[in-house]
Amino acid sequence: MTKSQDFKLIAIEGNIGVGKSTLLPKLASKLTDLDSKPWRLIIEEVDTDPEFRRLLKAFTNDPSQRINFQRYITNKRAETCQDLEPGYNYIIERSLFSDLVFCQANLAEACRPDGKDLDYYYDIQDKLTDYPQVSAVVYLKSDPEISYQRMLSRARDAEAGTPKSYIKLISDCHDTFLPHICERYNTQLLTVDWTHFGCDQNLAKEVIEICESISHH
Repeated sequence: MTKSQDFKLIAIEGNIGVGKSTLLPKLASKLTDLDSKPWRLIIEEVDTDPEFRRLLKAFTNDPSQRINFQRYITNKRAETCQDLEPGYNYIIERSLFSDLVFCQANLAEACRPDGKDLDYYYDIQDKLTDYPQVSAVVYLKSDPEISYQRMLSRARDAEAGTPKSYIKLISDCHDTFLPHICERYNTQLLTVDWTHFGCDQNLAKEVIEICESISHH
């Protein structure tokens, strides 16, 4: 059942290096221009959070550390969306849906997943019971090779050493699992080709149309 709430929450999902951070402020501005209700942007603090960078670096260097990193991210994402003010609509960089996708990728990569891996997957689902209703997911789909090259070009120290095969795996898991996750949680999914970026104005119009269709149901 869809939760009742007085605001829309749109999640921008996609691979590492797809261009989410570049798009988000532009999209939030365009949505506010088009809507009668202002839109607020919720972003991941990847460049200003030292604990995020430390755990990401540890995970990149040693895949066995992935659970520590992912649990931290999940807790941060859950906290960020608590007590959102109803006077705004929200656009967020990744949601708890993203954690489900990355968890599937990490389970696929692990030689022998243990109880902590499986517990974490169900912990995400537990957190989703108290998470706001995600009105729609915008999935920025891109060629994994181009996402990989963009990741290299931005040269974040914590991402150094991330193999191209992992970027491909993340892409495959988004393609495979995101539609099922959205269906399960009554969330509309908008998939857009973002390999060579796209028009933020047109995307904003599509998001507004989705929001209007949700309001009429």
